[in-house]
Amino acid sequence: MSSNHRHLIGRILDQYDQIVLRPWGSVVADEKPDGSTVTRIDCEASEFVVATLKQFTPEFGIISEEAVEPYLAQADWQWVIDPLDGTAAYARGLPVWGLGIGLLYKGEPQEGYLRFPVLGETYAYRDGRGLLNERDVQSLPDATVEDTRNIMITAIHTYMDVRLLEGFRLHNLGSNLYHMISLAIGRCEAIITGPCYIWDLAAALPFCRAQGFVERFLDGTPLSLPTMLNTEDFGFRTKQPLIIGPADQVQNVLRRFA
Repeated sequence: MSSNHRHLIGRILDQYDQIVLRPWGSVVADEKPDGSTVTRIDCEASEFVVATLKQFTPEFGIISEEAVEPYLAQADWQWVIDPLDGTAAYARGLPVWGLGIGLLYKGEPQEGYLRFPVLGETYAYRDGRGLLNERDVQSLPDATVEDTRNIMITAIHTYMDVRLLEGFRLHNLGSNLYHMISLAIGRCEAIITGPCYIWDLAAALPFCRAQGFVERFLDGTPLSLPTMLNTEDFGFRTKQPLIIGPADQVQNVLRRFA
């Protein structure tokens, strides 16, 4: 990504904080048809990010969770936006929520940008490097005490008996993108997300893949983002959970549910 695009993302992230921080914890949430949550701030943030990306990269496609229609849906380069990942937490005044912007080329993740304002954390994956607040991401050491072994989970109880994940602490912080970046920097051993959409994955996937992590559905098949681009709602074709992590940990989880 050129320096011009880097500055573009910086501009978006700065303005994003101004849009979302003041109303945090004071807006009323509504329910969307799929059962997820939305607020007026999700929509305002989406409109701002989409408009800015259109202005500066008019030849790129744009898919945003809160946009009625994608922009240039057939373009090779696609921005994928989750304008407020963790809306339910945002509406209740909890701290783990933020913006995800992923850049795909022919459906494959190339770059990712995440901003979590309350936590003061900004992640960027560009030019083959993962950055946290503009410094190289330093992976945490592996867990040595069993009680600190974590799996982050999101909306999986309908599909999996979580009692079979014995030996791990289970956490749901309310943001799938934050779960994924936590995995990439070593805060957990794996994540499991229930059926979700391309904007729940695209911004953080480059960080996870750079660590050599794999993605497998509960039936053992791999994730394909190009396939998700070709679905009507940009979601999973089959409604089943997805496990992401080191290959051995993913296989460990899959064996428990075989």
